Amino acid sequence: MSQQDGDVPQSDQRKAEINVSGGQSPTVARLRLRHALRSARESSDYTQEQVANELEWSLSKIIRIENGAVRMTVTDVRALLQLYGVNDASEVSEMETLVRASRQRSWWTEHADLPPRFATFIGLEDGASELSFYNSMLIPGLLQTESYARAVIRTLEPDWAQTRQEEEFVTIRMRRQKHVLGRLDPPRVRVVLEEATLRRVTGGVQVQREQLLHLVALGTRPNICLQVLPFSAGVYTLEPTFVLMGFPFGTTSDVVVYLEMSNALALPSDRGQFLERGEVAAPYQEAFSRITDAAFSEADSLAYIAQVAGELH
Repeated sequence: MSQQDGDVPQSDQRKAEINVSGGQSPTVARLRLRHALRSARESSDYTQEQVANELEWSLSKIIRIENGAVRMTVTDVRALLQLYGVNDASEVSEMETLVRASRQRSWWTEHADLPPRFATFIGLEDGASELSFYNSMLIPGLLQTESYARAVIRTLEPDWAQTRQEEEFVTIRMRRQKHVLGRLDPPRVRVVLEEATLRRVTGGVQVQREQLLHLVALGTRPNICLQVLPFSAGVYTLEPTFVLMGFPFGTTSDVVVYLEMSNALALPSDRGQFLERGEVAAPYQEAFSRITDAAFSEADSLAYIAQVAGELH
């Protein structure tokens, strides 16, 4: 079949999708790997059942590979690529690089008590090129001051106050900020805060004021956009908190949605939910667009945050 003008050959699409640079998050490497393998399977017109039969693997193994529920080996990847007709040496090498990158240890693996799902969130956040937060209750952890973070944990888990758990929680939160916001190529960060979040005093007046002034300072960074959704805007979504995480995969950009379930982001937990496929992620992208349209502009938002901070005394 001839290529139509403007069409990208499937082999070039695969090369774009598996293009990988060094030093990336192992979690993102696993995400890229399974997306690339699924794309290669679909391009070769194999069903998951057919792949299982051809390789004499269980169907559950194929499903777990494409869902990221099992760690890949170079041997398995080579077998899949051979079946899918991916023979280009550079493509195979790129995929093998992804396998090795996906098995590396990262800073958050030092915290053995992290719930697996929350560790996955940290890993995705650590390698994202774009992060969009909507939170109707709290300042997102990535933007919290240490005092505000301590106030959050002491409010939600009073028994953790001045314990090892509190120190672990705060340490992880501060390390997240250092690794994400402090890296050489920081992600574009967009945050929409409810007006109530600004006016809800967390940890006392001094802590809240310090937090708001910290937001104003962060908002001057070229990669960070803060907007305030005023009371007058009404209701724009029934989801109290969600995060859109964007990843540039060559010529395309994939988005993972993280839904907070019962303070899943406020405290490390396994209660969050990930949505990866485009058809289920799209409504949240549309919701975020509506919310940003209804919110104050970036300049007006920073001025308003500073105003609220000035009212606290």
